[in-house]
Amino acid sequence: MWPVIVPLAVVATGALALSKIAKTKRAHGPLAHLAGSEWSPENNSAQFIAFKQGGELAGFGGCNNIFGNYVEDGQRLTIGSLAMTKKLCPDVMEAERAFIQILERAHSFKATHLRLVITDADEKTLLALKRRDWD
Repeated sequence: MWPVIVPLAVVATGALALSKIAKTKRAHGPLAHLAGSEWSPENNSAQFIAFKQGGELAGFGGCNNIFGNYVEDGQRLTIGSLAMTKKLCPDVMEAERAFIQILERAHSFKATHLRLVITDADEKTLLALKRRDWD
């Protein structure tokens, strides 16, 4: 019985090691598409955006839910006018408005599986985000 168990343990350990190596490489390599990912600003975990399949965008600005559409073409990113619910939260409305305005100015992006940087037409960073739905 021992001759069978030892090789299986070695194979299982090797498979786990390869899985961690693959996950690490994926985390630092470029992200192919935004669809199916969720992001929040690196300095604020309450706000987030989720890029859905089919060009739909959803999120939370800090008080209101956000809805809209996006177009991704290579590294180019266009976010259309965003709609939102109509709650009033005096303490966060200014930050929410700034978040939405930044998203609507998006022109391009650079992303790995853990970090997304949205830039304007002059390639200046508008927003740095971290992945929310990473395993």
